[in-house]
Amino acid sequence: MVDVNRVKSEFQRIKNLGFIESDKPFAEKNDGAIGNTFETILGVQENNLKDADFEGWECKSQRQHTKSAASLFTCKPDFPEKGDEYMRENWGISDEEYPHIKVFRTSIYAHRWSVVYGKYKMKIQIDDAEHKLKILLCDLNEKPIDSSVYWTFDSLRTASSKLKNTFVVKAEEEKIDGRTHFKYIEGKAFMGFNFEKCIKLIKEGKARYDNRLGVYRSGTNIGKKHNHGGGIRLVKSSDFKEMFDAYIDL
Repeated sequence: MVDVNRVKSEFQRIKNLGFIESDKPFAEKNDGAIGNTFETILGVQENNLKDADFEGWECKSQRQHTKSAASLFTCKPDFPEKGDEYMRENWGISDEEYPHIKVFRTSIYAHRWSVVYGKYKMKIQIDDAEHKLKILLCDLNEKPIDSSVYWTFDSLRTASSKLKNTFVVKAEEEKIDGRTHFKYIEGKAFMGFNFEKCIKLIKEGKARYDNRLGVYRSGTNIGKKHNHGGGIRLVKSSDFKEMFDAYIDL
C-alpha cells in the first residue's frame, strides 16, 4: 500500500490539471464516469474486482453537490442460493417495456419500513446473535411473509475489506465543446475501516441496502436481465468519517 502522502500528491497533481474530458459517453447520466475518469488519470485500469483500486487504496468519486448515496460495497446474499434472482422472481414486478422480465429496485433501511411497489413493507434486520443481516418482507399490515434472504457478517466483512483505506474525491462538471469535463476539487483520505462502525451506521439508517435488479435498455443485451449489483450504500457522504479510525484532507 502506498503512503498517504503519495495519495495526497497524486490528488493534487490531478486537481492541478483543471477540467478533464470524461472518458465515458453520456457522462451526465453516468455517476460512475467521475470515478472512471479519475482512475484513468491515476493510472488504474477499469475493473470490477473486489480488491482496492489504487495500490491498497479504494477510490470513491462524486459530483460536488450531489445528494446521491455513496456506494460502499456489493455483496450477493449467502442464502438462498442465487439470492438476487430469488428476490427478483419472488418480490419483483414485471417491467413496463419488457413485461416478460421482472425487475426489483428498492432501498431498504434498518430504522424504518420501506413501502415497495405499493404491496410490501421491507426492512433490514441486524441479528447480532446469529451475526447476520436479514431482509424482512411483510405485507402492508407488517405481517411477515418472507425472511429467508440473509448475509453473514463474515461475507459482509470480506466484501467491505477493500475499504480498509479509502479516498473520496468530488468534482465539478462542465460542458466544453459539447463534451462533459470534470475538475477534481476536493478530496479526503480515510484510514482504518471499522466493520462494527459500519454495522452501527446501518442500524441507525445512515447506511442502507440498495437492490438494483433491472433490464438492459440498449446495447447487445437489450431486453435481457441486468443486475447492477445490490449493496450497502452510505446515505450521506459526510458520514464516511464515522466508519474509519482517522482521515485527512487531501
